[in-house]
This record gives sequence, structure tokens and C-alpha cells, in this order.
Amino acid sequence: MKKFLTFFAVGFAVLILSWVVLIGAVYAWGGMMTVHVQDRHEGLNLYLPVPVAVVDAAVATGGLVLRREQLLDIDVDLGEWEPMVRGIVEALDDCPDFTLVEVQNGSEHVKVYKENGVLKVEVDEDDVRVRVAVPTSAVERNAKRLARWI
Repeated sequence: MKKFLTFFAVGFAVLILSWVVLIGAVYAWGGMMTVHVQDRHEGLNLYLPVPVAVVDAAVATGGLVLRREQLLDIDVDLGEWEPMVRGIVEALDDCPDFTLVEVQNGSEHVKVYKENGVLKVEVDEDDVRVRVAVPTSAVERNAKRLARWI
């Protein structure tokens, strides 16, 4: 019985340790994208960390899963802004910290900026607060993948 308990304890420890190593590897490989939504009126406080590896896998396989007709329905026409957007996405990882856009209208506030290798979006409106953070390397990599679909 003592050998069984020892074997069980060692097996359980190895299982837990393997999960810790797996989570650490996923984080180290691509980092984390975070979404934080607070709505005081509705009583919502949602914090969702998503490994970038999951986002990469979803974007990489999306073209295989979606039918050709569905892909044609994705119509992104940036018009005269397209060269600028492509340039920003391509240079995003290498450029210094900057604010892309910031708009204040009464109690409403939106800010999109890069800070320490992370693209951040902040939205504040009365009782609602939204924060999204995505590593810039993931933005560039997945924007290029998405551009191939369209």
C-alpha cells in the first residue's frame, strides 16, 4: 500500500509539473493577449487571458475551416488608408512606444497605443471599461495571415 501511495504521489506531481511547464512554454513562445471588461451597471467584471499561441492557431486554421464563400464575404476595404495601415502593422514591433489615436468626448475616452512591445486599446464610457492588450509581434504575424485570406 505504501508503494502504491508513493507511486500515486509521484505520478500526480509529474502531472502537475508537466502542466506548469506546458503553460510556461506557451506563454514564453508567444505571450498572452488579455481582455478585461468591467460594466458596473451590469455587475460584469471579466478578465480573460488568452495565450497568443491559441490566437495564432485559430488564425492559421481559419482559412481551412471557412468556406471560400465565407472568405469572400469578408470585405475589408481601407481605401487610401491601406498603405498607412500596412506600414504601421509591419513596423509595429520595431518602432518605439507611441499613441496611435486618442479621442476624448465628454465622459467617453478611447486610446490605442503601443507600450513595451504591447498594443493596447483602452475604452471608457460611463460605467463600462474595456482594456485589450496584444503583443505587437502577434499583431504583425496574424495581420499578415489574415491578409492572405482576403
